[in-house]
Amino acid sequence: MKITEGVHALPLTLEVQDQELTINPAAVETERGLILVDTGLPPTVDKLDAALDSAGFDWDDIWAVLLTHQDVDHVGGLTAVIERADPVVFAHRECAPYVDGREHPIKLEDERYPPVPVDVELSDGDRFGTTAGPMEVVFTPGHAPGHISLYFEEASLLLSADALHAPDGDIDGPRVPLDEDLAVDSIETLSEFSFERTLCYHGGFVEDGTGAVEAVLDERED
Repeated sequence: MKITEGVHALPLTLEVQDQELTINPAAVETERGLILVDTGLPPTVDKLDAALDSAGFDWDDIWAVLLTHQDVDHVGGLTAVIERADPVVFAHRECAPYVDGREHPIKLEDERYPPVPVDVELSDGDRFGTTAGPMEVVFTPGHAPGHISLYFEEASLLLSADALHAPDGDIDGPRVPLDEDLAVDSIETLSEFSFERTLCYHGGFVEDGTGAVEAVLDERED
């Protein structure tokens, strides 16, 4: 699904405990190739292959994987993706230890996904040149340590990852924050950016932005 010139949602639907769950990685076009934002779970790699094909891409187009945070539905498919592509792996510096094996993923009690080295550790405010204009890293912890969202000022677009979600098409805060206070701080951070469209990892693409985020913030602060 093309959201704007150079940014594509890659919705993947799977069965979890007899219920359908749709997650939304993204593909961002750059001069060097695609940046794949999050990788899904190991069982969804074939669905990711089909989603890339539907958007007109294949594994050879991917030059980077950018992980928004450590959760298994965002990182679990990384090894399978690396088997098919040869990407540079990016993650926030506070997220990287959970990905590369120095720390155990917080929400996994027993077996973890295979550790993978993070090639480049990101910080708040880092930028990537993309077809959709500069893509800015926005540090949005609360749902998980080292969580980031991605802001496209020129395209008036936010990729919120799990800092926001959109149940029934309405923007809300994170589903399961580890730290509610930090999560609210991150919602406030996002409310300071100007955007009209949002891709949530859970809930998908919505034609709504800053105004809806401000409304969520007001509700959380009451």
